[in-house]
Order: sequence, then structure tokens, then C-alpha cells
Amino acid sequence: MTKPQNIIAQIDKNVKKKQWECLVDDCSETAINSHLIQQNGILSNISIKGHLVELKMVDAYKWDKKKSPIEFRSVGISQALTHKVFCNTHDTNIFKPIENTKANFESYESFLLFSYRAICAEISKKRLAIEKYTRLINANTLIGKIDKEPLKLVVKGNELGIKDLNALKKELENEIKSNSKMFTYFIYKYPKIPVYASAVFSATDLDFQREDGALDLENIYIHILPLTEETLILVGYHNKYASKDTQKYCHSWEKLSDKELEFKLTGLFVSNIENWGISPDYFEKIQVKKKEKYIELLRKNISYYGVSQEADFNFFEVK
Repeated sequence: MTKPQNIIAQIDKNVKKKQWECLVDDCSETAINSHLIQQNGILSNISIKGHLVELKMVDAYKWDKKKSPIEFRSVGISQALTHKVFCNTHDTNIFKPIENTKANFESYESFLLFSYRAICAEISKKRLAIEKYTRLINANTLIGKIDKEPLKLVVKGNELGIKDLNALKKELENEIKSNSKMFTYFIYKYPKIPVYASAVFSATDLDFQREDGALDLENIYIHILPLTEETLILVGYHNKYASKDTQKYCHSWEKLSDKELEFKLTGLFVSNIENWGISPDYFEKIQVKKKEKYIELLRKNISYYGVSQEADFNFFEVK
């Protein structure tokens, strides 16, 4: 008899192989693995022998109940922060302004394009999750072997999330075309730290109770770009969906000391986003106990929403 773990692992494997259509409206072409951040001129600045370190799920065949299902893993630069989002044509044409090594990453257009990619990547992740958990729910071979009710809640949560993200996607598409300054963003520059990220996260906390059909559109967009000589941080929001807390959070990235920045990044990566990575040589300098604590806190905060909690440790402090 096939073990439930092997059935789950095979479903997980099959879902990862599934082809998806490009997320551009009315495009039926197959989506490729789109980079959230370009290889040349950004990721190449901190890669070692063409590799970086990112958070990944442990191979489902190797799951161990006593260990975390999330781990740090070396990835080739060509696979860093990639998701099946756009077809080759749209991925090339839409993001041409930020794929050029001489691009002005501080521009409003760059902020919008990075944010658009991040929104679409989140949609991609959620549609993948819906596909996976729906297959688990419908698998006759798993009847009586797993509790499917929590999986149904996960599917429902991801479906609600996609509704929110699709609305934000449309807002960004309109703004990219109209340039009507409906978004506010801030530019912060710091001494180079070998980490990168590009993500969007809800600024609404878990106590928020939405009415049926209501959308949660208060989001924060953040992009951490390790350039040749400095780290550039772009953080912003849609003016129509920004509370004072959201505005305050964006301002909180200003004029940080080196240590304050490290704590700030730790809080962000523990509480809000998983779309980040780090240079392998820097990662090796981080204490094992800090890596273990990070994974532990990430698991506890897996369903956290709202602006970043203050971290009680500095993941990036090295001896």
C-alpha cells in the first residue's frame, strides 16, 4: 500500500510540472519562469559561482514530522526568485525598462514594474497552492488518511487572496499606462548588504474582519536591490489604500544604522515575505542557531498579516 506521504509527494511533483497560461489578460501562451529581479546587474552582484541561497520547501518525499518543511537551499542564479508568471513575449516586452543594466532603478516606472511583477508572482504562487490542495482534497487514495477540512480553508483563503491581488494587478496595469501618480514610494540607500527581495504584503492585521465580497487592498510593496556599490530599497503603497500605519511603516526605513537595518530586514523576512535571498558566502558566516531560530519564527508567523513585527534578534549579525 502506498504511504500517504508518497501520494502527497507525487501530487506535489505533478503540480510543479503543470503548465500555466501567461497572467497578461487574454494571453493564452504558456508562462515561463519569470525572474522577479534581473540576473545581470543585480543578482550577479552577490552571487558566488552562479549561485545564491533562498528559502525552499523540503522535497515532499523527504518530509520528516520532527523537522521543518522549510529550509535554506543553494539555487542557481537562473532559478533565483522565479515563478511561472508571464509568457516569454510579455516577460521581455513589459519589463524591458528594468532589464537593462543601465536602467534607472530609482524611477517611478521601475517601482511600478517591480511591484507589478511581485503582485503577479503572488497570484502565481496562490494558483499553484489552490491546484495542489484541490488535488489533495479530491484524491480518493487519501480518503481517511488526511484531514481535508483544513485544506479546504487553505483553498478558500488563497481564492480570496487572488481576488485581492487581481484587483491590485489591474490598478498597477492602469498606472503603468497612465502614469497618474496613484502610488507613493520612497527611495532609501544603504551600504551594500548581500540580500535581495521583491514582494508585496498585506498591511492589514489579522483582526481585520472583511464583509462578504469586500477586498483587502491595503498593501506594501518592497524591493531590496543589491547594486554594485550600495543596497537600494524601494518601498511604497497605493495612495487610495494606505492608512497612517502603512505610511509610517514606509517612513520607518529611513536613516537606519547598519544594525538597525539588519534588525529591520530580519523583522521583514520573519513576519511578511518569503521572496528573498542571500549571498552564499554571507550566509555561511551566519550562526547555525540563528538560521534555526529564523525558520522557527517563520513557521510561527506563516499566517501573519500586517506591518512587520519587530524582531528580537539580528539574523544578519556575523562575527
